[in-house]
Amino acid sequence: MGKNILFIMLFTALISSLTFGQSIKVGVGGGYTALTGDNSFTAEDALNLNSGIHYGGKILVSLPVLPIQFAANIYYNPLSNEYTEPITNTTIKTETSFLSIGLGAEFTLIPGPIQPYLAGELLYTSFGEATVNDFSASEAESKTGLGLGAGLYFKLLPVINLDFSAHYNMNTLLSSGDALNSTHVRLNVLFNIL
Repeated sequence: MGKNILFIMLFTALISSLTFGQSIKVGVGGGYTALTGDNSFTAEDALNLNSGIHYGGKILVSLPVLPIQFAANIYYNPLSNEYTEPITNTTIKTETSFLSIGLGAEFTLIPGPIQPYLAGELLYTSFGEATVNDFSASEAESKTGLGLGAGLYFKLLPVINLDFSAHYNMNTLLSSGDALNSTHVRLNVLFNIL
């Protein structure tokens, strides 16, 4: 009987610490996107889109007992290129964008004020219409994929963290059609709200 009461007390303490002891961080950030892999946006393609900036936000929920944090992020990637064809002196302007939403987890390798981590996420990517000189070159579409990453948290103040990370996203891995892979380097500023 005493063992059952001890087990119930420990189980209740664990559940209450997991329920009420979590930390929630919200932040904004941005960085650099490079399109890689076998995709229709390589330099050899007419669109000639291979890099650009991205910006967005991140939510991080961590549990005090576990080295795993759950992350959700959304980043907008506008891409454009302007090229003047030397023979005809014609300017070709291409534009497109994609919105990437990720849900996943991060595994903290070392606790402390500087925390390296590994990340994995499921991606939903919405591609905008691609245009060449304001004429439609492809329709908007949505795909799913996977992302892998590594990063470093730096505690700047008790309520502010910096998050520097690099990600390799296989944006269309779980969908049919053309492949689009992207590499991202980003910096987020996260604020503790709970």
